[in-house]
Amino acid sequence: MSVLYGIGIVGYYTGISAILLGLVSLLSAALAFKKLDYALYLVFIELFSNPHGALLLADVGGFAVSMRMAIFGGIMVGWGIGFLMRRYRPELKDGRAQIFLFVVLAAALGFIIGVLSRDPISVFKDGNAYLYLFYLLPVLSVAWNHRHRHDLLQILAAGAIWAAAISFTILYIFTHFWVALLTPAYELLRDLRIAEVTDVGNGVYRVFVQSQMFTAIFGWFVLALTLTGEKRSWLMGLGAVIIAIVLLALSRSFWVGLMPALLFILVMLYRTAKPRLHTILQFTSWSILTAALGVALLFSIALFPIPDPSLAGGSLFDSLKDRTTETGDAGISSRWKLLSPILNEILASPLVGHGFGKAVTFETDDPRIRAISPDGAWSTTSMEWGWFELWIKMGILGPLSFLYAAYELIKRLWAYRWTDQAWIGLALVTGIVFIYGTHFFSPYLNHPIGLGYLLFLIPFLPNKRQAESHGTVLLEEIVSMRRPVGVVVSE
Repeated sequence: MSVLYGIGIVGYYTGISAILLGLVSLLSAALAFKKLDYALYLVFIELFSNPHGALLLADVGGFAVSMRMAIFGGIMVGWGIGFLMRRYRPELKDGRAQIFLFVVLAAALGFIIGVLSRDPISVFKDGNAYLYLFYLLPVLSVAWNHRHRHDLLQILAAGAIWAAAISFTILYIFTHFWVALLTPAYELLRDLRIAEVTDVGNGVYRVFVQSQMFTAIFGWFVLALTLTGEKRSWLMGLGAVIIAIVLLALSRSFWVGLMPALLFILVMLYRTAKPRLHTILQFTSWSILTAALGVALLFSIALFPIPDPSLAGGSLFDSLKDRTTETGDAGISSRWKLLSPILNEILASPLVGHGFGKAVTFETDDPRIRAISPDGAWSTTSMEWGWFELWIKMGILGPLSFLYAAYELIKRLWAYRWTDQAWIGLALVTGIVFIYGTHFFSPYLNHPIGLGYLLFLIPFLPNKRQAESHGTVLLEEIVSMRRPVGVVVSE
């Protein structure tokens, strides 16, 4: 991950991004041809650590090419050569590919209708994230085993910690240093699209990194492991880091996703383990302590005395409180003003939608847009009502296809419930609930982050026959079957 960032910074300051993109693409192709599993590790490393995929960005023939595109192109070329040489063959008969069939059909419909009604370039810019689904072919070409799954979980953990480290570093810099340093730091973060840093007043900054999503998802693994009673001291430390990140992001969409996800995992754990009252009280006390440590961690970074911080503890506390309770700011009011025009567009074509590239015009209270358009009129193809955007662009098949994919994924991951690694399946399923909940107000499922997480689940799936047997028969390589247990809450 540090290597990817290093390459991005070198390209940014030396002006050789195009050359580096070519090298990245060539190396990705070679790796995909020689070691496809390692190439897919690279895909997930880049996804988990690089929020927008733009650590490298160059104009190639009038088209903006990013690091994520270069890796994608290279790996698909390497896999394609391997396919033609009969080195690789995707497994298409075990039911895993069919999980995404309707999503692929919905995306194809969005492209077709979009191209027939508007500029193909705008259609591609709006819908190109769905090309990420082509990774299904190389993913299904690997015979994933226990070692692979262990490595993927390690990559997820590393990505979560990396996003946290980046976020904390940005917070420290912006709360401790002077404008002469902050200006180039902000420009670097903005141009490479690493983070959104917003001054919310009184020296307090909101630091939002889109890959913080994976830090939050990793939190479900920490919670599930904590509830097994395993290694609580270091798990509590990880939990504190995750809570601090969720607070630092100041993302209401995260909080919306957290509510159904937290409710889901607690209900499932209660139904499975039937904990006693003192165990529930013990878990509650651990949770409160972990949350307090998370808040303390955030304050200790922002108020670290060397050099002198630019804010007081009261200012940070007030900002967290205001973000939680304020309901009348520009972001919220603009989102609600967008709702009616979105619904009107859905009703205009509810079955097949309008295709990619469709813009919705609404009145916004965003002061940055008001500076450009005084009456607040604004047209956008990126809509904060994620599920409605799927409906507008791909018709009713859009949201239904993602719900079907979630159903199939959850049904198969449910097989873990009857094994001694039930916590893995529970955490992965909770991650689905979380990202689907967050998608209500922040589109993630039409972004490589959301699509990538769904693809990340494939190596953990038993095949269709095993899933339908409700876990009584699982591949020995997926999990051991020493005894049929659920998630055990320590007593």
